[in-house]
Amino acid sequence: MSRRAPREVELEIDELLSNGVGRGNAEAREVVAKNALPGETVSVKILKRRRGVWHGEAVTPELSADWSPARVSPACRYFPRCGGCAMQHLAYDQQLQLKQQHLVEELDRHGVEIGSIRKAVAGPRLGYRTKARLGVRMLGERVLVGFRETLSNRVARMDACLTLVPEFSQLLEPLRLLISQLSEPSRVPQVELAAGDHDHAIIIRHLEQLTEEDEQLMRSFALEHHIEVFTQSGGYETVQPLSGARQSSYLGYSNSDFGLYFRFLPWDFTQVNLKMNRSLVRAALSEFGKPGETALLDLFCGIGNFSLAAAALGWRVVGFEAAADAIERADMNAALNGLSGRCEFRVADLYDPGCSLPTGAHDLLLDPPRSGAGPNLAGWIDSLKPGRVVYVSCQPSSFAADAAILQERGYRLDSVGIFDMFPNTAHIETLGSFSRRW
Repeated sequence: MSRRAPREVELEIDELLSNGVGRGNAEAREVVAKNALPGETVSVKILKRRRGVWHGEAVTPELSADWSPARVSPACRYFPRCGGCAMQHLAYDQQLQLKQQHLVEELDRHGVEIGSIRKAVAGPRLGYRTKARLGVRMLGERVLVGFRETLSNRVARMDACLTLVPEFSQLLEPLRLLISQLSEPSRVPQVELAAGDHDHAIIIRHLEQLTEEDEQLMRSFALEHHIEVFTQSGGYETVQPLSGARQSSYLGYSNSDFGLYFRFLPWDFTQVNLKMNRSLVRAALSEFGKPGETALLDLFCGIGNFSLAAAALGWRVVGFEAAADAIERADMNAALNGLSGRCEFRVADLYDPGCSLPTGAHDLLLDPPRSGAGPNLAGWIDSLKPGRVVYVSCQPSSFAADAAILQERGYRLDSVGIFDMFPNTAHIETLGSFSRRW
């Protein structure tokens, strides 16, 4: 931060940005502040200066008549300093409205016409998160384990987290004590958490070789807390279960709507909100209607989250995914659920210009990463001419850009809406359904 930037400024908040921070002006500077809402006059502690803009967090005492009517008391005592949540100060209906507004603005910016806007779908607001990456840091002799602080690489002081599933929230303090007892606690930079319906695992990243005493401490921790512990010395290829038994290391979640059960390893991509995932899968597949003679192509299929549900409905499904490990899990899950005869999974880099898909008028389901469907989307549409495209997105800007490509090729965005996979954060999960007009 510039030496000329004050430590604290007072300003009136003019608007709320899509990431949940308020914006105003002070001393002829633009100021954006976490924990601030339009219409409020707040004192903002400046934490960083970036490209001439001051960034900070509003210092808010007890609620008073001067605050916005949209303000609520945060459920978590670590808000706003903890960076895990962005909008615990904002009434939940206003959170949903803000996210939907941001999505519509992105579509409008790309010139995409909207048929109808779905009602926002919401689920549990706390205790929903089954996956997280937490930072670890030594502060003097004390080990801190938690999310990063707002606008900082420092780890927030926290001994619980209301966003995590309760089993992980209760584990933060024991985990902190475990790491503090290791031979080199300062060489443990992060811990990853992953949970299924009934089982839980942690991956401890370490920069120095673990001693026998370290591993014994971890085994005792695993037994006491009924959790699988993994170690990681480098990339994900170095992840190893302490138990040494890979088969016992699988986690699992069910989708009771389709009678399915999925097995996965802690580092596999899965949705972090399992209840909302069921709602999303059900809504996405309902857009296709009844299974037809042609196949449903599931691009960026992962471990088969959508594919197997479609197969359970009677679809013939071909899934594509760049990660060979994910395809291995998709095949395993298809066999586990007796659906191998209706599913085929292929390893394919869908961003590779040379990537081709089966010919024919197949329906198309897309669930890409934040970067969107990639450079091949227009070519796929031109060659496949799918009757229906259902697009699940975690990034409104890339979704809107891809929607514009679909529109240029004769597709109409019939309906679009948000599924609040990450309440109290700025994350937006979108479901859009497109039909061919010509």
